[in-house]
Amino acid sequence: MVEQKVTGVVASSSYSSSVVSSKRYDVFLSFRGEDTRKKFTSHLYDALKQKKVETFIDNRLEKGEEISTTLIQVIEDSHISIVIFSENYASSKWCLGELRKIMECKKEKGQIVIPVFYDIDPSHVRKQTGSYEKFFVTHKEEPMCNKWKAALTEAANLAAWDSQTYRVESELLKDIVEDVLQKLAPIYPNCHKGLVGIEENYEKIESLLKVGSNEVKLLGIWGMGGIGKTTLACALYDKLSHEFEGHCFLENVREESDKHGVKALRNKLFSELLGKKNHCFDVAFSVTKFVLSRLGRKKVFIVLDDVATSEQLENLIEDFDFLGLGSRVVVTSRNKQIFSQVDKIYEVKELSFHHSLQLFSLTVFREKQPKHGYEDLSRSATSYCKGVPLALKVLGASLRSRSKGAWECELRKLQKFPNKKIHSVLKLSYDGLDHSQKDIFLDIACFFRGNQRDHVTNMLEAFDFSAISGIEVLLDRALITISGGNQLEMHDLIQEMGWEIVHQECVEDPGRRSRLWKHEEVYEVFKYNKGTDVVEGIILDLSTLIEDLYLGSDFLAKMTNVRFLKIHSWSKFNIFNVYLPNGLSTLSHKMRYLHWDGFCLESLPSIFCAEKLVELCMRCSKLKKLWDGVQNLVNLKTIDLWGSRDLTEIPDLSMAEKLENVSLCYCESLCEVQVHSKSLRVLNLYGCSSLRKFSVTSEELTRLSLAFTAICSIPSSIWHKRKLKALYLTGCRNLHELTDEPRIHGSHKHSHTALASNAERLSMNIKSLSTLRMLWLDDCKKLVSLPKLPPSLEKLSASNCTSLDSYMTQWLVLQHMLQSRIPYLRKNYLRCYDEEYLFPGDHVIDECAFHTTETSITIPYLWKTELYGFIYCIILSKGSLLQSDVSCSVYQDGIRVGWLQKLLEYESLTSNHVLYMYHDINEFDAIAEVHGHFFSNVAFIFENSEASIEEFGIFPIYGSESGLKLVGSREIFESKFIDSQVNICQNST
Repeated sequence: MVEQKVTGVVASSSYSSSVVSSKRYDVFLSFRGEDTRKKFTSHLYDALKQKKVETFIDNRLEKGEEISTTLIQVIEDSHISIVIFSENYASSKWCLGELRKIMECKKEKGQIVIPVFYDIDPSHVRKQTGSYEKFFVTHKEEPMCNKWKAALTEAANLAAWDSQTYRVESELLKDIVEDVLQKLAPIYPNCHKGLVGIEENYEKIESLLKVGSNEVKLLGIWGMGGIGKTTLACALYDKLSHEFEGHCFLENVREESDKHGVKALRNKLFSELLGKKNHCFDVAFSVTKFVLSRLGRKKVFIVLDDVATSEQLENLIEDFDFLGLGSRVVVTSRNKQIFSQVDKIYEVKELSFHHSLQLFSLTVFREKQPKHGYEDLSRSATSYCKGVPLALKVLGASLRSRSKGAWECELRKLQKFPNKKIHSVLKLSYDGLDHSQKDIFLDIACFFRGNQRDHVTNMLEAFDFSAISGIEVLLDRALITISGGNQLEMHDLIQEMGWEIVHQECVEDPGRRSRLWKHEEVYEVFKYNKGTDVVEGIILDLSTLIEDLYLGSDFLAKMTNVRFLKIHSWSKFNIFNVYLPNGLSTLSHKMRYLHWDGFCLESLPSIFCAEKLVELCMRCSKLKKLWDGVQNLVNLKTIDLWGSRDLTEIPDLSMAEKLENVSLCYCESLCEVQVHSKSLRVLNLYGCSSLRKFSVTSEELTRLSLAFTAICSIPSSIWHKRKLKALYLTGCRNLHELTDEPRIHGSHKHSHTALASNAERLSMNIKSLSTLRMLWLDDCKKLVSLPKLPPSLEKLSASNCTSLDSYMTQWLVLQHMLQSRIPYLRKNYLRCYDEEYLFPGDHVIDECAFHTTETSITIPYLWKTELYGFIYCIILSKGSLLQSDVSCSVYQDGIRVGWLQKLLEYESLTSNHVLYMYHDINEFDAIAEVHGHFFSNVAFIFENSEASIEEFGIFPIYGSESGLKLVGSREIFESKFIDSQVNICQNST
C-alpha cells in the first residue's frame, strides 16, 4: 500500500519561541470531518491559532482505511491531543485508528488527552451504544475492533468537555482553549537565559499571589538595588500573564515619571490594558468612568517596576475597585515604605553561595561549574560578591577570558576594600577601562542613558572617542546593556556609580567637574558664573526650572572645553526659560553638540567657530539667522531648527561636506531655502507655510518633505534624485503639477494635446526615481492626474486630492502593482510589499467582475495553475480613519486559509476613497484541492474597526509567459502597458 501524504494546516506559533521544545506541535486535533470540520473544529482551530498555539489539523476531505505513518509521527510529535467525539466519529476507521494511536501515546509517552463530546451523549462513546453500536456492527470483522472499543472506553472515562452542558458554543471554546494553555504552561518552563535560583522565589510568590482566586491581590517585591527584583518580576510576568485577559509591564516607573510625569505613565498603563498599542506619552488618553467600567470586567496582570514613592503608586493606581475579579498587581521597589496598601510584601534575598557560584560560572565560563583550575579563584570571587546578582555578573564579566595571574591580581585588589558597598563593587569594572572607555562610560551615565545606540555612537565618535569598540567593551563588562529598542541602558547602581566618580572630581565645587547634569548644580554654575575649563559637558532640562533664568553674556566664557551643551525640554511648552538680556559673548570652539531649545537671541555669537560642530539643534528658538558669512562646517551632520518661526534665512552650507539631515519644520517665515551640500540625505520643510522656492543639489537625497508649504510646483531636478525613497507633498494646496517645466497654452483642442504631452514628461520624470518607495500627496486639491509610478513605489497617499480622475487612477495603480512584480515572476513568487494606495473614488471600476456592496463574496471556482494572489479594491466612506483598520479573511469550504490586515492612519477623508492592497497566495495557510485543477468556494470577508466599507472588489492575479493577468468573468480584454510585458485580461469562468 502506497503511503498517503499528510496534507494539514499548522497554526503559526510564537507561543514557544523562547524555549526549545522536544515536540513539533502543541495540539493534534482528531475529528470526523463531515460532522464538525466546517463548524466546531474550524472554530476551535482558529481560537487556538489566535492564542499562538501550534496546532495540527488534517484537512483532507477523504481518508483511507488506515492512518499513514506520517500521521502517526505527527501524533507522536504532539504534546496534547484533542479528540472531538461526534455522532459519526466511530464510522471512520481512520478516526478510530487515530484514537488508538493517541491512547497508546498517552500510556507510553505521557501525552495529554482532552476528550470533547460534541452533540453526543458521553455514555454512547463510553459503552458504544446508540450510533456507535450501529457502526461497530460493520466493524466487527476488523482485527482491531476490540482495541478500538477499548480506546473509546478509556478516552471517554477521562476528564472531558461536554457541549450539551453549555448554552453557547463560544463559552465551550473559551474553556477548552484556557484548559490547553494551562496544560501547556508546565511543558514550557520559563527559560530566561542566565536565571539561577529563581524557582524557589516562583513558588513563594505564586503562593502569595494565590493565582486562581477571585480576589484582587497586590504584591510588593522589595529589596536592594541589583538584587534581582525586576528580573524576578519579568519572569513572573512571562509565566503568568497569559492566564489573564489583559496585562501590562510598566518599566522604570521612577525614571519615566521624572521624564514624562506620572499622569502620562497612567495613560500608558490604561491604554495597554485596553489593547491600544503603540501609545505615546504626548497623546492624551482619557480615563473615563466608561474606561474604568471596561477594566472592571477584565482580569488583568500588572507589573509596576521600580516605583520610588507612595505618590507614584497612588497616582498610577488610585484604588483597586476598577480591577476585575482575579486581577493581580506586582510592584517592585527599593523603598519598603510605599507598600502600605499592598496585601503582601516579598523580600528578595541574596543568592545562596551555591547559586551565586552557578551564576558567576555561567557569566565567566558559560557553564554552571568553574573551569578546571579556577575552582578556588571562583569561590573567592563569589564570596566577595555577597550574593548580589548584579555584582556577580559585573565582576564575572571583568574576569572573563583572563589568565589566572590576572585573576589573582584582581582578587588581591579586592582585599584592599573589605567594607566596599555595592556601587564600589560595580566600580571595579570601570577601573579596568582605558581613558577613552572611561569617558564613554561617564558620558552614557550622565547624558546618554536611554538614547539610541547608533546616535550615541555617532556622538561619541565626534568627541574623538573609539565609540564602536568602547561600547562593545562596556557591554562585555556588563556596565551597559542594549534594550530591545536598540537603546543604551544601564542599571541604576551602575549609573549612580558613574555619577559618584564625577562627583569625586571636586566634591565642593561642581564648576570644577567634567560633567554637569543635576539641574540645581547647573543652575548654580550658570547663575553665578562658576564654570571652569574642566567642564566638558552640560545638560539642563528646562522643565526643572522654577523661575526664569537670566544669565550674563559671559556665563559660558570660562568653560572653554565644553564639547556637549544640551539645554532642552521634552515638552513643547515651557513655563520658564533661559534669557540673555545682554546677549551671548562666546561659545566654546570645541563644541561638537549644541542643543538649545527656546534660544532667545536672533543669532549665535559672531565669533563662534562652528568648525568642530557635528550636531546643531535649536528648536522653538527666536533665531532669525544662525550666523553671518560662510562657516567651515566640515564636521556638521545635523541641523534641526524645528519651530523657529522667526527664521528668515539659513546659512551657506556648501562647505558642509558631511551634512546628512536638515529639519526646518514650522519655520514659518522662510520663503526660500537653498541647500547646496552634496551629502544631504534628509530635508524636512514640513509646515514652512511661507516657502515658495527651494533647491537641493545633493544626489544622496533619500527623503524630502514639502508638506504644508506654499510651493506651486516641484523643480524638475528632483526627478533626477536616484536615491529618493520618500516624497511628502501633503497639504500643498497650491500645487498644480509635479514639474516646473513651462506649460503650453492654446485652444481647447490644442490644450488637450499639450496636456497629454506634459503627462508624458511627468511619466519620465517620476519614473526616474528608481528608489522611491513612498509618495504623499494628501490635500493637493488642484492635482488633476498622476504620472506613471516607478516600480519601487510601495505607498501612495493621495487623500482628499479631489481633482484626480478615479477611473484613470485605478487603472494606473493596477498597472503599477502588476508591473512592479515582473522581475520576480520567473522566480515563482511575487515580491510582497506592505503596499497601500489610497486616493478619492466612490466605486470599483466596472471591469472588476468580483465586486459587491455586501460584506462578503464567494468565487465558486478558481483555476489553480499559476495563481499568484489577489489585488483588493476597497471603497472607504468619508470620515476620520485614525487608528482604524480593514481586514480580509479568506475561507475555502468554511475554513479560514488566509488573512490580511491594514492599519489606516488618515485624519479626515472629505469624500469616499479607494484603497488598493495585494494579498500573496504564499501568505495563505493552505488551500485544499477539491476539483483537480480548481480551487472551489473561495470566500472573501471584509471587516473594519472604524472605517465603513461601501464596496469592495477582488482581482485574482495569474502569471503567464507574457506577464501577469487580472482575471474576471465578463469579457476578455488585453492591454499592453507602457514599457512592460504586463497584460491585463478578463477570462470567462
